Amino acid sequence: MQLKTSSLLVAVILAACLMALGAVSPALAATPSQADDAGAMQVWASSVYPAADAPGMISFVALYPNNAAEVVTIYLDKGDINEIGTWETGDDGAVLITLTGNADREYNEPTTMTLTPEADMMSDGVFTYHALAVVTPEEMDALTEGAEDEPAASNTENSDTASDTASDTAEVDSASDMRRIWVSNVQPAADASGLITILALYDNGNMSQYSVYLGKGVISEIGIWEEDAGDAISVTATGTLDEEYTEANTTTYQHTGDTLVDGALVLTLWPEVSPEQMANAVDPSGVYGSNVYPAADAAGYVMVLALYDNNNAEQTTIYLTKGANSEVGTWAEEIDGSITVTMTGTVDKEYDEPAVTLYSRSGEILQDGVFMLFKLQEITPEMMDAMTTPAVVTVYQSDTMPAASSPGRVITLTLFDDGSITLDTDFLNDEPVIAEVGEWEENADGALTVSITGTADEAYDEPDVITFEKEGDQMVAVEYDESLWGSEGLTLTAQPAE
Repeated sequence: MQLKTSSLLVAVILAACLMALGAVSPALAATPSQADDAGAMQVWASSVYPAADAPGMISFVALYPNNAAEVVTIYLDKGDINEIGTWETGDDGAVLITLTGNADREYNEPTTMTLTPEADMMSDGVFTYHALAVVTPEEMDALTEGAEDEPAASNTENSDTASDTASDTAEVDSASDMRRIWVSNVQPAADASGLITILALYDNGNMSQYSVYLGKGVISEIGIWEEDAGDAISVTATGTLDEEYTEANTTTYQHTGDTLVDGALVLTLWPEVSPEQMANAVDPSGVYGSNVYPAADAAGYVMVLALYDNNNAEQTTIYLTKGANSEVGTWAEEIDGSITVTMTGTVDKEYDEPAVTLYSRSGEILQDGVFMLFKLQEITPEMMDAMTTPAVVTVYQSDTMPAASSPGRVITLTLFDDGSITLDTDFLNDEPVIAEVGEWEENADGALTVSITGTADEAYDEPDVITFEKEGDQMVAVEYDESLWGSEGLTLTAQPAE
């Protein structure tokens, strides 16, 4: 079937208008089907991003007028994940999506994502999503009516909305094993909220095709493709990942520019993000340090560059054996991901002319010619506490021991690798445990000496010293104060590591 140019243009304009109205449509009682009100639904598709063990990854976000949300993530040649939840719009226009589960289970804790509008796109700060037009059943009827009588050249007009998206993004990475990724608008579906078709054509002549039925699931097919004469491409589905078809199904698309067209189905070349571009998608703010470079009258110099979230910058050049020079200014990220740093002066003096440096950026490395800066890891107070907290060597615990004024007591001794201990006494009376601190050391004969020196708030006048001998996984007190521990002493058993 062929398409009428005028019908296509009207359909694209109408679909775009319906998408704009969808954000203010009244809520529905349940997830709608396209037969009810397809235009009230908003659908966004991400660019194609690198994936660790797949040729690429693409994600679709469907926002329904009843505030239900659906996120479908497809890992090419691997599988898909279909997540569901809710969405709402914040005062700043950002969309907050709360995902409560996937097709297999409900999440113990919901996950959230925030998408901020950027022109006709949305972004979560790393991934960019492009608006898809939602084609209603009435528009589809208009597209297919009388299509048999129209020439194939008119088929390309329906791709305006999506092709504009692809034209402003990076070209396909020639080093990638993905030849091209093509994505349709949202087409009507009889028993689903809509249908999106994704076609992946690979260099080796293989292909993957995904039919995303919104609200239902994904059908994945595999097969082959080839370029025919006259700008046509034949795509043959030979089966799914699990089953080969008895009869292969071949579709022939007319290929014009950034579109593949088969009757009313129009696929648009979709933007792909290379691993290098992905690395540059992270926030460049942070602190960077250089190697040690030679200096004319010093043992060498090191530079530290701080790029702050508010786009202020601070640069300190340390001349070994001489001193340091600190400068202040601003920084900005350019469209290609490079970083412009403008130093306007020192803390005490403003420069007559600012000093401007343009750094190319590759992930967490800034480079100006041979000069390189490496992003330093930020150590948070919590991370510092974790790094400085001594590690546990062994935890020992007693059985329930007798106590004069409680149901009993349980002793827990923890040995740390810095030679410190904690000794906790629980009197099993719903009161806080008594926590004592001290030191331990292993004697030459293998015995263990523990000195209890006080609590965290107060030191004892004299430490309570206990000598233990090891017997298998137990420690048995052999020298101790009987007035504190009784004639039976103290036996502790090593506890399994958590």
